[in-house]
Amino acid sequence: MKSPCDRELQCPPVVPSTIILCALYGLLAGFGAPLYGISTEGGAERATLQSLEEIAQFSSPFKRTLELHILLSDASEAQVLKLLAETEGVEVRKRLQVQKPILQRLAQLNPKKAYAQIELLEGADRSQLIYSVFMEWSSYDLKEAVDFAISLDDNERIEALNSILTERSDLPEVERRLIARKLGFEQYAINLIMQEKLSKPIDDPEEMWNELVEEVQDNPGQSWMLATVARAWVEKDGMGILDDVSETITNTETRQFVLNSVLRLVTENDPDRAFEYALKLDNNPMGLHSLVLAVARSWVKFDPQSALNAVSEIERTSLRNRLEDSVVREWAYEKPREVLSLIDTISENLHRTATTAAVSSLVQTDPQQAAEFVASMSGSSRASAANSLLMSWIRGTDYESAIDWVLNEPQISGLKPLLLPQALSYLVSVDPQLAMQKALDQPISDDQLGLEVTVIGHLSYQDPDEARDLLSKVRTGSTQVAAYQEVGMSFVRNGDTEKALNLAEELPSSSRSEYFEPILKTWTQYDHKELLKSIDRLPTVEIQSRAALMLLANNERNTNLSKEDEKRVRQFLSEEDEEILEDGDVDLR
Repeated sequence: MKSPCDRELQCPPVVPSTIILCALYGLLAGFGAPLYGISTEGGAERATLQSLEEIAQFSSPFKRTLELHILLSDASEAQVLKLLAETEGVEVRKRLQVQKPILQRLAQLNPKKAYAQIELLEGADRSQLIYSVFMEWSSYDLKEAVDFAISLDDNERIEALNSILTERSDLPEVERRLIARKLGFEQYAINLIMQEKLSKPIDDPEEMWNELVEEVQDNPGQSWMLATVARAWVEKDGMGILDDVSETITNTETRQFVLNSVLRLVTENDPDRAFEYALKLDNNPMGLHSLVLAVARSWVKFDPQSALNAVSEIERTSLRNRLEDSVVREWAYEKPREVLSLIDTISENLHRTATTAAVSSLVQTDPQQAAEFVASMSGSSRASAANSLLMSWIRGTDYESAIDWVLNEPQISGLKPLLLPQALSYLVSVDPQLAMQKALDQPISDDQLGLEVTVIGHLSYQDPDEARDLLSKVRTGSTQVAAYQEVGMSFVRNGDTEKALNLAEELPSSSRSEYFEPILKTWTQYDHKELLKSIDRLPTVEIQSRAALMLLANNERNTNLSKEDEKRVRQFLSEEDEEILEDGDVDLR
């Protein structure tokens, strides 16, 4: 769990507190007649206004805001408490805007009671109200506010501290840190103070770097501070300071983050030098956060050809291949048409990556153009490009056009046997019924399985019960058995072995042994104890023997049966299967 000190600061600007809040937040800008069902313009004199309901009669948001603050400026503690109670009638999404100034007025009169009232407000945003109360409190009695905040729990204490430090930005830095130390969160003050400094132009980045580096480098959540200073330092004094930056950061994670950030900046003006420096400095060039990779990816955004030329000259083969692939992929995603038009100028070993990435990118905006390009392609990358096209196209909104392209585009007819099963497998996750219908529309020969097996197989991983409902549509014969096997294995993997057993009853008796062959292998791997318990429920002695063979063969490898269980299982083993077991010729895959 992150320390409160690590969280990103969201601090409002520092201003005098009581009367300026209405200008800061527009507190009652949405608070008016609709909240109370009042639509007439109020005619009450200012001196007679005593309630939120009366203030709500004014049609102008500015007037309502002004009148509330006028009322609060002279209100007694009793009047403020009455107004606070009235806020329970304000629309929930606008209630906080009304409660903040009321509680701040109460904090002027009785700050401890203001804090206590927060607990009584139903559904109140405690953190924001605590922030408001302590902002007011610390503006006129800092010591009392700090002393009281010490007694709060961690979450409320950090909220109070945030408010105090923000309101009292006039205090010396050492005093603000002392307050934070008293409340147990000095690092929070350090972070806030540095954030305030970094929000202004950095006149002396070297001095700020030396001040900051030891303070925050071991806090990864604050690495951005060091990166901000380092970028300013490089902009002022050039790349020569990078060695100092690198050497003074001992935390590896922070060092990588800062250098990554700085080198991306340098790449914009001097990519060759940034790349050269990254190659020299990078101690993990194959990692996900490689400096070289970061520079290459930045470079490719504005000069991809030069970036590709640079990485192609790296001597180390594994690094060169990885960076070439990354640069081409990035280039293709950013400018797919450019890459496709220049494909002949790109090294042939990168064609597959380039076309696949470009087509995947292009299909997001112009699937028909992507399809036309793939259809006109030749060479080894054509099939992978077509597959990438289908995957992105089908998962978009026009998946029927994608299927129609596979079925009817004459230029890719030779790829149809390869692409159609892939297309149907993608379509299953989008529209299982359509996938099933398209599969059934395809003719099959006697030695082929129908494509509905592909559909059932993929759907059974997503939802085996839905796949089971589609089994009635599959064509008979070996296609039917294969489809039932897909669902049965999914049931077994999910622990629904009863459903797997029941499926067998729906098949012709002549097909049940074939159905159980892969089922038993899966069952042995996923839940051999359940198979052991159910072995005598299997429909035939032949199938029981096969189950015994699987259990005993698996036992020889994993020793998962007791002596008593092994003895019982052997009773189901036929002589033929016993010979197979002794020969060790059992495939459990």
